[in-house]
Amino acid sequence: MNADDPRMANVECAIARIGYQHGKTGIEIAEGWIVPYIDALIAVRDGRADNPQAFPGYGEGTSEEAARRIVARLLDAGWRPPDADCLDLPPMLGEAS
Repeated sequence: MNADDPRMANVECAIARIGYQHGKTGIEIAEGWIVPYIDALIAVRDGRADNPQAFPGYGEGTSEEAARRIVARLLDAGWRPPDADCLDLPPMLGEAS
């Protein structure tokens, strides 16, 4: 997405905006966030296997919680579900409006 793309209005996260302005793709921005979340989840689980009280501020340490965090970051970056009702795009050729 280019910085002048009207969909940038959906991008609430300043870090994502900067990434787009510097030519990163949405996939590159997503990878930059998802990898640390997965790494953190692995570290928390490994730490809690040795000491159940490790990382008390992290949260549940579940895959579901990590997924919620990832989805929240993607939504902040302007990603939207591939549902025509959720997108600000005109209907595709042959699609009912």
